[in-house]
Amino acid sequence: MKAVVVLVATSIVTTPAVAQRWQRQVEERAQRAVQAIEPAKPLNVVKRSGMLNLNESVSFETTLRQGQRYAIVAVCDDDCSRLELTLLTPSRSEIAKEANSESLPTLHFTPSTTMSYGIRVVMGGCRWNPCWYAVAVVPLGENPL
Repeated sequence: MKAVVVLVATSIVTTPAVAQRWQRQVEERAQRAVQAIEPAKPLNVVKRSGMLNLNESVSFETTLRQGQRYAIVAVCDDDCSRLELTLLTPSRSEIAKEANSESLPTLHFTPSTTMSYGIRVVMGGCRWNPCWYAVAVVPLGENPL
């Protein structure tokens, strides 16, 4: 009985450290992905991160400007094997979806109207729940006419 108590206490103590490690991992991967894209204005990159269990999803909104080209990229930790990334209208209709890219889905989009768009991330493959993810919305410069 004492061994069980010690095991539980140990896992409670180490959980924040483990979570920080996975969070740091996805933040570093997101930063490398943003650098590889070579954004026009790196200070305006929108980033979100968090944890999801297998088949869970999270959505957030961000304003995208008319005529501005964007890359939207998602990354996940070593336990993740597949992420799904979807761009949505304010009424939640799908504009673009990337579900075939394993753990680095990327969408490219140039809005015809400035407004708030939704971004949904689905954890499609996670060996050990929860898995960490990060999303970056990267402005690439004005669309050439």
